[in-house]
This record gives sequence, C-alpha cells and structure tokens, in this order.
Amino acid sequence: MVAVVEEREAAVKGGIRPPVKAVLVVGALVAGTAASILRQPGPGALDTIWAEDGEIFLTQAVRDGAGAFTTSYAGYYHLVARLVAGVAALLPPSQAAAALAIGAAFVTTVFAIAAYALSGEYISSTVGRLVVSVPVVALPMAQGDVLNSPANLHWTGLYVLFWFLLCRPTSTTGKVLSCAGIVLVVGSDILTGVYLPLVAFVLWFHRDRYAVVKAVAFAVPFAVQVLGLLTGASEREGLAPDPVRAVTGFVLRAVPTALFGERWVGQSISTRGLLFGALAWLLIGAVLILALRKVVRPRWTLVIAAGAHSALVYLAPVALSGIATPRYNVAPALLLLVTLVALLNDVIGVRVLAALLLVVCAVNFRVDNARADGPDWHTGLQRAETACAADPAGTATVEVTPLAAPGWHVALPCDYVDRK
Repeated sequence: MVAVVEEREAAVKGGIRPPVKAVLVVGALVAGTAASILRQPGPGALDTIWAEDGEIFLTQAVRDGAGAFTTSYAGYYHLVARLVAGVAALLPPSQAAAALAIGAAFVTTVFAIAAYALSGEYISSTVGRLVVSVPVVALPMAQGDVLNSPANLHWTGLYVLFWFLLCRPTSTTGKVLSCAGIVLVVGSDILTGVYLPLVAFVLWFHRDRYAVVKAVAFAVPFAVQVLGLLTGASEREGLAPDPVRAVTGFVLRAVPTALFGERWVGQSISTRGLLFGALAWLLIGAVLILALRKVVRPRWTLVIAAGAHSALVYLAPVALSGIATPRYNVAPALLLLVTLVALLNDVIGVRVLAALLLVVCAVNFRVDNARADGPDWHTGLQRAETACAADPAGTATVEVTPLAAPGWHVALPCDYVDRK
C-alpha cells in the first residue's frame, strides 16, 4: 500500500499540468455527453422521454418541486434522477426532453471520468484505465432503457461506487468529490447494500479520518433507504425470489454481454447466445490459467474485489425480484472488465482486450430500441398545448416511450405547459 502511494505521488509530481488536465476533462465531458446522445436512433434522445423519466420523475418534479425528493419509487429513493428531473422542471417544457437526456448523458460521462481517474491507483496502464472507463459511456448492452435515462443512472452508479469506496485520491478535492459521489449513488439505489462488506473492510484496513468519512457518506443515505422500507415510505411489490435464475442469468447473460455485447449475444437464450457464452467463459478460463501459471502478474486484491462484486451486484437484484432484464447486466459487466484487466495486468493482454471491446462497442454503438419508435416529445407537447387552450386550469397528458401497453404518460399542469 505504501508503494502504491509513493508511485501515485511521483506520478502527480511529473504528471500533466493542471490547466492541461482541466482542458482534457472538459473535452472528455463534451465528447462523452455528445457520444451518448448520438447513440439513440429514431427521433433521438433530445426529442424523446423514457417511461419513468416522464411519468415518475418529471411529473413529480413539476408537481411537487423539492417535495419529490422525499418520494420513493420501486422501493427506494432516486437522488440523482430527482436532481436531473428537478433541473429539467425549471426549464420550459419544450426543453424538458433535451434537459433529461443531456443531464443523464452528462452524469454518465462524469461516472466514466471518475472511473478513469480513480482506477489509476490500481491500474498503471492507460489502456487498462480506458478499458474500465470508456464502456461506461459506450455500453454494449441495455440500450433499450439505460441510454440517456435519468431513471437508470443508478446502474452505472453501482459500478463507479466500487471505485469511490476502494480508492483514496491524493488531493482534498478528489476526496471531497469521491465522498459526494458515494452520497449520490447510495442515495439512488438500495442495492448498494452489497458493498457493505467492502465499506467495513476499508474502514478496518485504513482506520483513518478519510476512511471514517467515506463510511459515514455511505451509511447515512443507506440508512435513509432502509428506513424508507421499514416505515413503509418505500415499497416494492411483485417480488418473486429466484436464485436459480440469478445464477443462470449471470453465467449466460451478464458475462457474455460484457465481452461480446448485446447485439451478438442477444436478449434471449439462443444457440448463438450460448456459443458466445461458452466462448466468454473459455476466454476467462484461459486468462485465469495464465495468471495461476504466473505467465502474467495479476493484481489479486483487485481481482478478488471486482470479481466478487461483479457477481453480487447481479445476483442480488435478480435473486430478490426473479426478473433478469438487460439493465441488470450493466454494473456486473463493467466490474468483470475490471477483473480481467487486473488479471492480465499486462500491456499486451490488456491491449488485446481493449481491441475486442473497441469492436464490440462500435458494433453496439447505435442499436434499434423501443425509444427509437417514439413518440417524439414536441408533437405530444403540441397536443397538450391545444388541450390547455381549451381548459387553462386543467392538466394535460403527453405520451412517452415505450409505446407498449399499458403505456407511459407525463401529467403536466397547464400553467407549466404554457410556460415559455
């Protein structure tokens, strides 16, 4: 651990100058946000609103204002989604779709940059750090509901939380931002409870002020999530625990899509998907053999931590709910990439993995999904304006994606619809 700190201090002294670093960060923010927006086909991310983003978060932000933050959805509170929707609600309704999409794309890019910056403590290779960060924006899976959706930011948040908890930035600013990130992510998903053992280990291992602050940053919002369930303020219906489905889903879905993407693996079990699944596990087995024979020199601490949490973050929601949707693959897949980079810990091996992911992310960059079918926001808003002209004191509804039954709608008071 001392050696790691000394290496990082040396890197800081001889690293990129702050002005140049600031320019690079801003450039990455712009590029990542734009890339995320461009991934959505059809009417586009700027003129469509995804299901819960509209019916739950925008509707409640417009109606309840700050009070929306105390309202849970699907059994837990969504702090980040509420923040994005709160900003969108302050703008004219014509800008709501764009605000929600850009806000989600921006936060996703921030998560990717955080993963790149923090992973440097354990991954010395720039290529390796890109492997564990760029896919946060260029996810080769779950394009149907995760892309540019505030409601689904907590899935990538579950991944970056791993780095927030594990790593120790050298600067005070970095430490403050990491703690803020912990609060935001834990305040957005009760599934962060799978990280409790890691929080306890970090606190025990370091036993210093920063470890305590991080533990508190985790414990307070997590306690709020738990209290919501205990008091009935948060409720989750329709749970059908299925541990078998959780295990098979991890083996046949989460792992293969991490390496080969959803376009090739598919969204349902098929012969092609099984072949890619077998190939994925063969590749992982080959890397493990190289590591055990000391052909490569793994970072075993990172391998164990990332590998264990890759499985836990998938098994927990699927085993509890009995549902295995593509969005559940996101954090486990990203953590699996960390596991592989840590196993290889080798320039050539990591570059081969990076080349594979480059192809996979390119193939999955734009994929048809339910959001591509519309409806577009501006047309729905025009209908709402017509309805409000007839009843200025009433409420208008705007249909949002997906179009599948029972349908999703945004309920907006006419004083908001008429805002310019």
